[in-house]
Amino acid sequence: MTTENHFDNLMIRASAGTGKTFQLSNRYLRLIVAGVNCREILATTFTKKGAGEILVRIVNRLAAAALDVDAAERLASDLAMPLTQ
Repeated sequence: MTTENHFDNLMIRASAGTGKTFQLSNRYLRLIVAGVNCREILATTFTKKGAGEILVRIVNRLAAAALDVDAAERLASDLAMPLTQ
C-alpha cells in the first residue's frame, strides 16, 4: 500500500499528561500497518526518556494485541484501521 498523500507530516505539541505518547504511538503504528518500513519513519522527541516511553508504548500495545483478542480489537479501534491478531 502506498502512503503517498495519506500521511502528512505531523508535529504534536502539548503539555505533560495530555496524551502525546498515546497519539505518537498511534501515528507510528498506523504507518506500520499501512506498510511503511520502520526504517523510513522519523519519530523524534526532545529527551531519551520520552523516546523510550514511546517505544515501550508501541511494543507493549503490539504484544498485548498479539496475545489477546480484546487488546487487538482495542488497538484496531484506536488506530481506526482493520487489524488481525
